[in-house]
Amino acid sequence: MPSIPPQSLIVVTGITGYIASHVGLAALQAGHRVRGTVRDLKRAEELRNAYAKQGVDTTKLEFIIVDDITSGTQLANAIKGVDGVAHVALPGDILDTSDDMPHHAVKAAVALLQAAANEPSIKRIVFTSSSIASYQPPALFPEPVTDKNWNDGALQAWENATAEDKAKPEWAWIRYAATKILSEKAAWKWMEENKPPFDIVTILPNANFGPVLYGGARSTGFWIQSFLKGHNEFAESVGPQWFIDVRDDGRLHVAALTNPSLSGKRIWGVAEPTGWNQILAILRKNFPDANVAPDLVGEPGEPTKQKIENTVATEALGGWIGLEQSLVDTGKSLGF
Repeated sequence: MPSIPPQSLIVVTGITGYIASHVGLAALQAGHRVRGTVRDLKRAEELRNAYAKQGVDTTKLEFIIVDDITSGTQLANAIKGVDGVAHVALPGDILDTSDDMPHHAVKAAVALLQAAANEPSIKRIVFTSSSIASYQPPALFPEPVTDKNWNDGALQAWENATAEDKAKPEWAWIRYAATKILSEKAAWKWMEENKPPFDIVTILPNANFGPVLYGGARSTGFWIQSFLKGHNEFAESVGPQWFIDVRDDGRLHVAALTNPSLSGKRIWGVAEPTGWNQILAILRKNFPDANVAPDLVGEPGEPTKQKIENTVATEALGGWIGLEQSLVDTGKSLGF
């Protein structure tokens, strides 16, 4: 199936987000033109200024308002004349328990695919899934987790839960897992049933660290900010993670759009395993004036023992940004 050629026009949905902003930057650095979907133009111009500071040609950047990511009409307008799409946007906030995000995510994925089927220029769509669609710490499998694994336990828990349970804040991660599992499966199912002339790739990143391009901490960047401010409570329940630098995540999305050999693949986006106490030690070393949180006691602080098959992504990128550099750059971007 065709990948997109050099100097293509790429849509990045939700481009002002943590990961999506780096997807857009990586695409511009690779010489492509970028059209980012945004909910408002104020944050879009803040991102344009941030990109300019990175030395890219911002004349190749444009924005389009999409205030409803489930709207087929808005998506069709956004992808008109483009070669590829990186669909990164979430249709809501995982902490907003009043919103049925799994349902909206499925609707958005299908609406995008249906719109793309009517846009003959489109060659490939990359969906940002998540590691949680495949595996959720602190569970431990004896074999390496691969592209064949699905987080069936989380999906069953969500589907069997009462409305009262789903509204509880502690269900946010199950809700997020269901969102990613159901939307990704819907995309693969739609492709199998409709067999369009374009192909898709899905990326499954684990914990993203690395610099915030503008504004404050976002997504898993909050974890590092919390550590640097003396808090480690969240880490007890989250479990140790594999990590990927957000800049590598951006590059991986662009590789998934442009590399012919990645057609139809489900790709784990992870660089190396980590442990919370390992991360805390790196932060203490590099930010001696910060009020870094104390170590976690016992197993929660130890490195993850889970093996993950990340050969496809490693070969696609040719190497990874290391954990220490990623953490240092995260802290500096947050003003520490």
